[in-house]
Amino acid sequence: MEKNKLSVKQKIKIFILKHFNIFLLLSILGMFFISPALEGITGNGYSQTLFFTIIFLSAVVAVKTNNNNLLIIALIISAYIWFDLLFFTHDERFSFTFFIILIYFIYILIKLIIQLIKTENVDSDVIMESINIYLIIGLVGAIVLNVVNHFIPGSINTIPAESGKFHDYLYFSFVTLTTLGYGDISPVLPMAKAVAVFLAIIGQFYIAIVMAFLISKFISQKSSSQKD
Repeated sequence: MEKNKLSVKQKIKIFILKHFNIFLLLSILGMFFISPALEGITGNGYSQTLFFTIIFLSAVVAVKTNNNNLLIIALIISAYIWFDLLFFTHDERFSFTFFIILIYFIYILIKLIIQLIKTENVDSDVIMESINIYLIIGLVGAIVLNVVNHFIPGSINTIPAESGKFHDYLYFSFVTLTTLGYGDISPVLPMAKAVAVFLAIIGQFYIAIVMAFLISKFISQKSSSQKD
């Protein structure tokens, strides 16, 4: 009876809060797969900025906070990167913009990891949350590699510092994170190599630790339900 009294707005809000990780996952996957296709049409970083904006806002819901400050921060960052894109050149806007994006994603990453650790029941949302964390690690890695190659040109083979596309850094980051093995892109200078080593270590440890954590939680959850 109570459910029938809910307005459409309330029902939408409940659905979003219940499936918060779906929206974040879809927005990240959109950055990976849809943005490169749109980039050929829009050009000049518009599709990339659009998906960054969607990820920023999806992440606010994903961290399950009632604090409106995070939403305000996400909106300010989104407005800033659009302002930068429209009114400044690549070199003028690069440094501050990517550092802001990096700090924001690191904060979201920490919040999601804390949520995952505190979770009591393993369900589909928790599985998606663990996937989102892994994908955001790769996203952070791409931003760091982009910054390194910008300030130390020639750090990464075949990606020009002045004209390298962010999707190249995404590709390189996940090739490193998954320890797939280098082919067309590889680190050349010490700082890029250090970042690559760190990503490779994080990628392996994350999968091993999270898998063990989720399995132990699931077994504990199952044994508790059997006792009840």
